[in-house]
Amino acid sequence: MGGFSTMTALCWRGNRTQILCWTLGLAVVFVATALSLDSMYSTPAELATYRAATESGTALFAINGKPYGLDNIGGVIAYEFGFISALAFPLMAIHLVTRMTRREEESGRVELLRAGSIGRTAALAAALTVVGAALLVITAVTVATLLALDLNRQGAVLYSLSIALLAWSFAAVAAACAQVVAASRTVTALCLAILAVTFLARGVGDVRGNALVWLSPIGWAEQTQAFGNARWWPLALLLTFTIAVTALAALLAAHRDLGAGVFSSRRGPLAASPILLQPFGFALRKQRGAIAAWSVIGMLVALAFGALTDAVHEAIADNETMRTAFGGSGEADAYLAFVVVLLALIVAGYAVQAVGRTAEEEPGNRLEPLLAGSRSRTRWLTAEFSAVVLGTIVVALLSGLALGASAASATGDTADWTRLATATLAYLPATLVLAAIPLALYGIRPAWQGLGWAVFAAVAVIATLADTLRLPQWTRHLSPFDWVGRVPQESLNPWAPILSLLLAAALATAGIYAFTRRDIPTHHPATPSPLRRVLRLGGKYPRYGSNVRHAA
Repeated sequence: MGGFSTMTALCWRGNRTQILCWTLGLAVVFVATALSLDSMYSTPAELATYRAATESGTALFAINGKPYGLDNIGGVIAYEFGFISALAFPLMAIHLVTRMTRREEESGRVELLRAGSIGRTAALAAALTVVGAALLVITAVTVATLLALDLNRQGAVLYSLSIALLAWSFAAVAAACAQVVAASRTVTALCLAILAVTFLARGVGDVRGNALVWLSPIGWAEQTQAFGNARWWPLALLLTFTIAVTALAALLAAHRDLGAGVFSSRRGPLAASPILLQPFGFALRKQRGAIAAWSVIGMLVALAFGALTDAVHEAIADNETMRTAFGGSGEADAYLAFVVVLLALIVAGYAVQAVGRTAEEEPGNRLEPLLAGSRSRTRWLTAEFSAVVLGTIVVALLSGLALGASAASATGDTADWTRLATATLAYLPATLVLAAIPLALYGIRPAWQGLGWAVFAAVAVIATLADTLRLPQWTRHLSPFDWVGRVPQESLNPWAPILSLLLAAALATAGIYAFTRRDIPTHHPATPSPLRRVLRLGGKYPRYGSNVRHAA
């Protein structure tokens, strides 16, 4: 594994912005959540009320997981943060590892490095090491926060390690998937599908009280019961799983061809169909894999959570405390409103990723030859964004129909078909705003397009943790999702779709206009990249901008 230190330095240098954003973001959200909950439930009476309301509604365990140790604030924090810890931490690991491995390989930089003394598995080991170091920083912040709240040291350390090992296990999964398929987008889609299945397995296992929870790494982390009957041995399951998957990834990396995956891409037809010769048809062809993957994820989540609607209805109807917690009316609609928001976030995730896929054409040196012909910039970018909009509609529609079908099957009310599908589509204009923001940023400057994920993360935090963090109303109103209202629990704000569509159209128009006015850079940056510094080998290669004398 020669060149490990070099690859580790390159992984850090080339991805430090993303690493710092993920690390600081998750650490800040956890600290804010813990401090807010500590102030909300500061007395034994408040903790007892919370415990009675939470433990009586077993159907709600599908969201945050099964609670343990609710007689102390540590258990409350672990339960309320369960949704974020089960999804956000694995997403961090998946994103960073995919970026450091398969995406670097796609760019061709790994091939240059491998021509020297860099070993086959050095990039893989470096990516896992860098992600592990970032998780250790978050673990340290988590432990320090819990100890500052006078919680048990064993529980604080056990809970923090369980989250870190959960994320690291998905880092190993991403590393293995990066060896199996040859495209970074396919790696991300495959990892998201695995994450969705494991999340649903843990949720169904907690609700039904069966062994499904033990088939999911998320369930293993939960079963440590850090602030209840603390158990260390589930960490061994996470560690063993991580080591086994990492060994598999290393084995595959050592034997596959560079630039390829275990499963090679199939050959396409010799001649393109007429629709592929049109900008919109070609753009839609590039998006069809992502549309299918995100649609499957949304439908799986919708089917699993919709099937629990009847159980939630019974739990709320039989419990006065839960009826009060859910607003005293609407019964299961409060639960369905959260599920609809969750589906809207999935749809928005597709939209932001799809815009990012469009932005990859420029640094991949595929855009300039395309625009050198008769195709205009406006026509190209308009077609690309139109394909994103169509894909967003498809993902939202299929997810909403799946939720309606599942809920209608559980409750026997056929009206849920159209009611929940309509509720999911009500968030469609808001998701288009989240798609138009990275488009506008890309039009101004390609490097800014990634900030669209920061906006998405902020919207997700507001949508899921606004009440827990006790965010002020003006902060909540910054999210386009807040403009819609909690449908179907509340009536749809009639102005929300109109304002959202106008804002999305304005942002998209601004982005397209800015794109037609800026240069499409083809020159090297003014400062040498980390790769160039490594390849220079002590001055063997000239610096950028220097005069090069060639021997006759």
